Amino acid sequence: MKKYLALAILSASLFACKTPLQEYTFETILWAAAWSPDGRYVASGGNSESLTIWSADTWQVAEQHSFPQTITNTAWHPTVPKLAVTLHLTSETSVVIDMETRKKTALPGLSPEGARAVAWSPDGQLLAVGDNEGYLSFYTPEGALERQVKLDPKAIIGLSWHPEGLQVATVGSKLGFYNLETETVQTIDHRDTPVLMLSVAWHPSGTFLALGDYGDYEQKLPPLLQFRKPDGALIKSIKKSRAEYRNLSWSPDGKTLATASDGIRLWSVEGKMLGHALKDQYLWGLDWSPDGQQLVVTTAGGAVKVLDRELGVVVSRP
Repeated sequence: MKKYLALAILSASLFACKTPLQEYTFETILWAAAWSPDGRYVASGGNSESLTIWSADTWQVAEQHSFPQTITNTAWHPTVPKLAVTLHLTSETSVVIDMETRKKTALPGLSPEGARAVAWSPDGQLLAVGDNEGYLSFYTPEGALERQVKLDPKAIIGLSWHPEGLQVATVGSKLGFYNLETETVQTIDHRDTPVLMLSVAWHPSGTFLALGDYGDYEQKLPPLLQFRKPDGALIKSIKKSRAEYRNLSWSPDGKTLATASDGIRLWSVEGKMLGHALKDQYLWGLDWSPDGQQLVVTTAGGAVKVLDRELGVVVSRP
């Protein structure tokens, strides 16, 4: 995983010569942003060793939680006040925080190399975590390990639950599908040349998914945004970004896809680009507000920004 982070910094320097991007250091990178289902809070975290909970009313810090090294991702439970937090570059494992009692429950069985991919099932009955050795683990809301399966030969970087809650799509060195009912695994190479994938999101209809990859500048392979059918068949492949697709997320109404790379881009369900903003920013975290009227992004420079649907910045912290 350290290799992947080094490649991220290298790729940023490569395309910075074309469009200057905000300078940053390892310590300033904010990996994750997640809006709570009730719309009241936003969680952000990264290499600063601190999980910050922002009030979405005042955009002031509501609380902070200390963690060693890198917070790679966060996921709010859909119905109860719990927050899953994944970590790497530390001997400590990922956790679930009870936001009422502040109790942290460690998640057993994960790779000592850490984890990044995390998401609750639509009904909140299971938490899926993909780790840096390619294992997909499922936990109860109380943190008990329910099952574990090897899904990627290298690492699982992103995952997304199908809206029906019976299948999980994962990305890493391969696109993977795991069916919880049949316990079957399917993996697909998304390009002729192996390229690491970073993000994946089922469309709310469940009829297709979107994924974003890293690209490979040494081999002159630009980052790709792809739309694929439930069986993995390619619908469309898009070359627009010069930075890797760190995160992507569908709006709650399913009409718009947001992607985080060299700036934020909005896309239609047909794959038409609708807008591009923050072009001088290297973005990592991304999420929609529950009402779909705003987006929150985090930058490599350590900022949290809130945008409206026209991509105008309405809040910037710090």
